[in-house]
Amino acid sequence: MKLINIAVALTVSAALPLVAAQAGEHRHAPKQTREEPKGMQVVAVSPAPGEPGHGWQYFSDRREARAVVISPGGDYYFSRGHGLEKVFESGATR
Repeated sequence: MKLINIAVALTVSAALPLVAAQAGEHRHAPKQTREEPKGMQVVAVSPAPGEPGHGWQYFSDRREARAVVISPGGDYYFSRGHGLEKVFESGATR
């Protein structure tokens, strides 16, 4: 066997355990979990005046799969993912 072949074989043999150790490194790394915010969060929308949704306020809770929408007149709508249901009608819209 040539000297270069022996050198390559020894290098590969020495590097193989290091590569295997590096491959298993992810099991010991700390888990980086991104925790979602709790409770209702503001949904950022910015329609221009005259566009649908202008003046409305939107809030959602992704963990509980629910949302609240407030109309410009003060009416409150609630949803659990199956459409909006009016839950409060302000005196201004009567």
